[in-house]
Parts: sequence; structure tokens; C-alpha cells
Amino acid sequence: MSRLPKPPTPPVRRNVLLALGIAQHSYYQGVARYAREHHWHLVPDMVYTGKIPHRWRGDGIISFLGQRNDLVDFVLSASVPVVEISLVRSEIDLPRVEGDNELIGRMAAEHFLERGFEHFAWAPFADDAVNTERRQGFTRRLRRAGFGCERLPPAHARESDPWEMDWIERRQQLTATLRALPLPVGVLCYNDCIAADVISACEEAGLKVPEQVAVLGVDNDPFICESISVPLSSVWHDLERMAYEAAALLDHLMAGGRAPREVRRIPPKGLVVRKSTDILAVPNRHVASALRYVWENFTNPLLSVPDVVTATGISRRPLEKAFRQHLARSIHSEIARVRMEMAVDLFTRTKASAGMIARDAGFARPNHLFRSFRKKFGMSPKQFRQALAAAPARGTGGASGGRRTAT
Repeated sequence: MSRLPKPPTPPVRRNVLLALGIAQHSYYQGVARYAREHHWHLVPDMVYTGKIPHRWRGDGIISFLGQRNDLVDFVLSASVPVVEISLVRSEIDLPRVEGDNELIGRMAAEHFLERGFEHFAWAPFADDAVNTERRQGFTRRLRRAGFGCERLPPAHARESDPWEMDWIERRQQLTATLRALPLPVGVLCYNDCIAADVISACEEAGLKVPEQVAVLGVDNDPFICESISVPLSSVWHDLERMAYEAAALLDHLMAGGRAPREVRRIPPKGLVVRKSTDILAVPNRHVASALRYVWENFTNPLLSVPDVVTATGISRRPLEKAFRQHLARSIHSEIARVRMEMAVDLFTRTKASAGMIARDAGFARPNHLFRSFRKKFGMSPKQFRQALAAAPARGTGGASGGRRTAT
């Protein structure tokens, strides 16, 4: 009598606690996606109650410690692997996943520089590693362009109780600082929440957004960006991917793997333009008019430099001269630049074919797009997509790129 084959061993079902000190829905989505794919059981108690489940027993923890010292004590005393999402508490030795904050700051600076701004400010949340990295990416790129950067008062001081804030005192400091800035000014904020506060303070101070103060957030949270008085432009921080990669790293640790020495960095997905920065800070009205015409018509493959000249009402030579004086590029270069930005955006966030993307970005034929892509990136669009897919594997090194997505 032959023996029946052994039934397959069922996969180990991991029991993972979400110890997140903030209610960021994108984090939940990223972890939940990994959990579904790998048959985890998630313990979401803290998502709903905010209370630490003392004496909880399981296999691993995904945390966002923030400013909660009680949560720090709980996580450090746990006898299971832990992966932290964020560098906010960088002084604590934990395996962690973080965004590419230097690149976020650099993309923000390039966004303002493309619009002709010459005055800039940084609006922090607190004095921590994430704030520092974003500010450094922003100010370093501005310094390379020959500009400085002011600093607005932080929303939170590390030495104070993180859950206590005198709103009136904070608002008075913020409005006074905003009124003292040279105008027009481009303000990069630590996140969308800080940006919403800055926009509100501008309105209270009698400053127009974006005409006098252009405000840019980080995270691209639609609950904030699309529901405040001035729709908010934002760097699209890939929080869901950060959480997914944190879950993958935790899985590795729970299986007995070694913790990586470097922070795993996730690049931003791009920059979404809404009304809060949809302005041209160019003192020459003809250049501003030409830029606006290019931005509104670049998807037309027949758009040419003579068309732009005709739309501005002056002759070509003085317009070209003013363009180079204020933007350090030609009209033709600006048309090519915005078309390439749109193409990069579409290749990054959609699965559309190269032919469709060439049409939507204003290229007359797909082969024009291929040539432009190889000239700029040294690779084909297909290779570019493959490189993007492999991006999470990199460590603490920087990345290059960035784009403009009009909404």
C-alpha cells in the first residue's frame, strides 16, 4: 500500500501590530497591501483608539513613533522585530524606511525657480532629521542658483509638550514673519498640514496666495490639498510605498534576516501643481505672458516659437533676449522642457503606451519623444520605467529628476 503524500505545510501567518502615532491613511494602505499579499494578520487597535496595547503578543511591529515617548518605551521594550517608518526620531536605533527628503526639497526649489521666484522661505514643523533633510535639499539647490532662504517659525518645539500649542501665539508669530518677507516669495512647507496653516495665515495677514506668497506642501494628501481655500500644490511623497517597503523589511527581519545598516529610501512620485503655486514670478510681463502661453498650449504638436512671439505682442528678438535674461533658456527650450516634464510624468504614473504619451505631451511623432528621452536620460522610455521599478532597492544615496503635473 503506497503512502499518501504529505499535505503542504500551510504558510506561517504573521501577527503584526500597527503602532502608528499618526493617522496617515497612506501608511495603512501600504501595509495592508503587503499584508494581503503575504497572509498577515494586522492588529489595528491603535489606529482606532490611539492607546498602546500593553502586553500584546505577536510577531512584529511597524511603527511611526513621532513625538510620543510612551510609544517609544513600548516599542523598545518589545521582544519582536520592529521597523520604523520615518527618521523623525533618528536618535533611536531602529531599522527604518524613509522618503528621499533631500530630493523632495530639491524638487520644490526647482519648481519655484522654474516660475522665476527670487525670494524663498522654509516653513518647518519641528527641529528633527526629516525637517533638516528637506530644508537642506531646498536651500542647497537655491544656493546653487544664487539665492538664500528665510525660515518661518516652527509649529512645534521639541522641548515642549507635542500635544500642546498656543494657537493664537503661533498665528501671531507666523503672520508677522510672513508680512516681513520680500514679495513675491515661494514657501516650501514641511507637509500639507503646515502649508494649509501658512495659507490661512496669509489670508489673515492680507497676503494673496499665490500672487504674493506661493505655497507648496509635501505629501499630496487630497483631504488637505483639495479642501482648503486655495487648492494646494504638493510634492507627491510616496507614503504608501514607504509603508509597503517597511512591511517587506519587517518580513525579512521576522524570518531571521539581518537589519540593513542604511535607511531604505523611497523617492517621491512627482509634484502636483494646483492653484497655490500656479503663478509666474517673472518681473517682465512679456516673458510671463509667453510662459503662460507655452504652459497652456504645449500639448499642441504644432506649437512653435513664432506662435509664442505672436501671442505676446512684441518682436522675437527682444522676447528671446528677455527670456534668456530672466530664465537662462530660450523659448524653444521652454517648449521642449514642459513637453518632456509631461512625458516623464505620464511614463511614471501611468501604463500608457509611448505613442499615447507622445501625443498627450505634444510630440509630433513617437520617434521625436524617443530621441529626446535618450538625449536627456541616456536611455529609452522602457528602460526609464524599468529603472523606476527598481528604485526602492537603493540606499541613502540621492536621486535625480522631478516633474510638473498640472491639475
